[in-house]
Amino acid sequence: MAEETLAALRSLMASHSPALDALVVPSEDYHQSEYVSARDKRRGFVSGFNGSAGLALITANQALLWTDGRYFLQAEQQLSNQWKLMRMGEDPTVDIWMADNLPNDATIGVDPWCVSVDTAQKWESAFAKKQQKLIQTTKNLVDEVWTSRPPPETNPVVVHPLEFAGLSVEDKLKDLREKLLQENSRAIILAALDEASL
Repeated sequence: MAEETLAALRSLMASHSPALDALVVPSEDYHQSEYVSARDKRRGFVSGFNGSAGLALITANQALLWTDGRYFLQAEQQLSNQWKLMRMGEDPTVDIWMADNLPNDATIGVDPWCVSVDTAQKWESAFAKKQQKLIQTTKNLVDEVWTSRPPPETNPVVVHPLEFAGLSVEDKLKDLREKLLQENSRAIILAALDEASL
């Protein structure tokens, strides 16, 4: 299964416009959450590693997975021989590895919704010395090959009891609106799911 998934992704990378020398598959979902729904576990699907933190990188002839010390043993057990474990804190970071190991003018694809602006800018800075480019894919390539992808979850919104929330929803909204006025702002955008807890 893992070999077929990698082969299918590499085929999509080659046919992408422009063709991709590498594809980054982060753990995060569109809200930058570390703990994601089954439907958003793309890195786990492509690599077989199901720890909550990590990043996969697929090139034409390599598949690498970065994770932190909490998961070294688990990753060693779950990754097939198609994958190389990159230990955060011991091995080069993903941006340095790409800058050093991918060719000049390499194109590196990523779903722009799954990485933060700060991360993308950091990578682009590392890529500049060899004129490598970070390419935003218009579709998530993993979704294109994940035929058994779980359906979206629909769960009801739950208002936490006051003992856990600290303040009522009304009081939180009142405080937020007062802060917006102090900042001379009209609105605030909450993108992270834990920022919008009630």
